Amino acid sequence: MPKLRTPAAVLALAVALPLLTAPVARAAALVTELPGLPGYPTHRTVAVNDLGQVIGFTSGNGAPHTVHWSPGGAHTDLGPGIPSGLNQAGQVLVQEAVNGAGPYVQRPRIWHAGKVTDISPGGGWVVASAINAKGSVPMTYSTSSSGYHQERAVVWQDGKHTALPLTGPHLWLSAINDAGVVAGNKLPMFSGDAYAFRCVDTTRCERLATVPGSGTYSVEAINEAGVIVGNEGTQALRWAGSEVTVLSKSGGVANGPQAINERGDVVGWTTEFDGDRKAVLWPGGGKPVDLGVPGPSEAVAVNERGDVVGWSSADNPDAARAFLWRNGRVTYLGSLGGAHSLPTALNDRGTIVGESTTADGTLKAVKWTLISTTPVR
Repeated sequence: MPKLRTPAAVLALAVALPLLTAPVARAAALVTELPGLPGYPTHRTVAVNDLGQVIGFTSGNGAPHTVHWSPGGAHTDLGPGIPSGLNQAGQVLVQEAVNGAGPYVQRPRIWHAGKVTDISPGGGWVVASAINAKGSVPMTYSTSSSGYHQERAVVWQDGKHTALPLTGPHLWLSAINDAGVVAGNKLPMFSGDAYAFRCVDTTRCERLATVPGSGTYSVEAINEAGVIVGNEGTQALRWAGSEVTVLSKSGGVANGPQAINERGDVVGWTTEFDGDRKAVLWPGGGKPVDLGVPGPSEAVAVNERGDVVGWSSADNPDAARAFLWRNGRVTYLGSLGGAHSLPTALNDRGTIVGESTTADGTLKAVKWTLISTTPVR
């Protein structure tokens, strides 16, 4: 059994890189290793809420386990499975592939304050990838013994399943807001009609506007105003009402619920003339903003104050380097001594979570707390 590292906070000063547009700030940021579960060498984070709770999972020793970290850093093993959502109330959505129950059996559950609720609508392959502040979870499940087709759609809410008027193979319910609007896409495996859709309630679903192109659609996030963002092939898209806007014809919206915030800011990447990806912010109603981070780079999440986190591998093509963009200034975040640092999410109170390698190359879950930001002089 590998020896666990003692969780410790390390003061890391960001190192300025030559940038094209955005000023660089040297910032004091506290990078803290989140304690892992015994026997698991690798830990990754998935989300953080405004309570400071963090969720992630283990790997490297059999089936992954979901881990919950309290604001103070105490860790709890939530059992087998990988987390796919965390809401502001502290409810954790977990998906577990059940060994020994058949090759295509996956069941979701909700963990909250030590209580576990099985929310599976059946015994087959269930996909549940989003949870809103009310604990509602959209999910698809297979009625086929082969497990290849997601053929039914339901929403778990108020302790029961309610069917959505959606059927057919390869349905994906990717996002839900607190008003209960569900968004997703139909993704045929071989051929057929591909499109994104929204369900404004449990009785009415509608297709979203399409754009020219031959790629498949993927919905990434929705905000409380009902604005949906996603991709079609290599086109980054934003849907508002009946209209669709192409944010970039050669780029992509970030994956996950923090791809858009409540004021409509969207993050992701665009492709430069040299083929490199560049981190970008599409402000709500405004022109694209190059974050000034050298490529290859991507923006992965934005919070309600407009802070953006992402990564750049300009220094080392084999290792990402985490950054924070705030008010036009870039701060590079520290690591646990290794070359790799990658953010996955941030909250509105100055906490960023992600992963970092140690000096010996072991991957650990971390959180960064920004202490101060001052301009370089």
